[in-house]
Amino acid sequence: MGFEFHVTEDQEDRRVDRLLRSSFPQIPLSAIMKAIRKGEVRLDAKKVSPDTRVKAGQFMQLPWSDKPAYQETFQPEDKSSAAKKLETIYRDENIWIINKPAGLLTQPDVKGADSVYTRIMTELEWKRTDFHPSTVQRLDRNTSGIVIAALSGKFQRLLSGLIRERKIEKNYRAVVEGKLPLEGRIDLPLLKDRDVNIVRVDEKGQRALTLYKRIFAGGGFSCAEVRIVTGRTHQIRAHFSATGYPVLGDRKYGGTAENAKRTLLHAYKVVFPDDGRLGRLSGAAFIAPLPDDMVKYFEQGVEKA
Repeated sequence: MGFEFHVTEDQEDRRVDRLLRSSFPQIPLSAIMKAIRKGEVRLDAKKVSPDTRVKAGQFMQLPWSDKPAYQETFQPEDKSSAAKKLETIYRDENIWIINKPAGLLTQPDVKGADSVYTRIMTELEWKRTDFHPSTVQRLDRNTSGIVIAALSGKFQRLLSGLIRERKIEKNYRAVVEGKLPLEGRIDLPLLKDRDVNIVRVDEKGQRALTLYKRIFAGGGFSCAEVRIVTGRTHQIRAHFSATGYPVLGDRKYGGTAENAKRTLLHAYKVVFPDDGRLGRLSGAAFIAPLPDDMVKYFEQGVEKA
């Protein structure tokens, strides 16, 4: 006997093929498409095409007995995460904007390990099996600052689309080595070497655009406001390293660690577009205060002003 379920509000408006592919990662895509083509996937007892969009309340029947991956019960392996509360910048029924501390992964590297995701699930005491909250962007372990998590399927798709279309503005604060120009534009393609998890400037890579303004320079370092127009892996770190101004503490990309225990990079601000679908978030901006290890550098700029 196959698996049957009712489409929930968090699954509404998704294409059948994409819903099944994300819900059943253990089923080969070829098998999913074959089942749809043969009419073995039914929606309200009718055959469907891959691009059919589902509606809440519809009844779906599948030829396999596997349960969806999201129906697995969440159990944090790191029990200490239950006592570690996330710093909230903003939260409602659809979205959670979090100030991530340096040293914490966005997603667990081992199932159930401590991470932003694990703490979200633990703090919310999430019991639902039709949908799991998810972060819609990631920060490196040692980068602090804003992480956006979607708490509903509708907002997960909306936010992911806005990020993909580069409509959510993301601003960072960075401490880099050397004296930066007053402002600049770094437009260099980046290619990721997955074997060593590092990216480098390469004409065969993806276009990457970084804009910056210097806030302060002195003592052999500069404090900068940075905006990433594209969102490539390690984009800020690789771009500043390639132009001779590595982020302080970023040993992987040539930075020195004498005065920094981690890469001094902080996701400081997000600005949402004017978009009616966002409701009260339309046009809103949110700021994550600088962590202590970066405040001392930026305060020098304030004192000199």
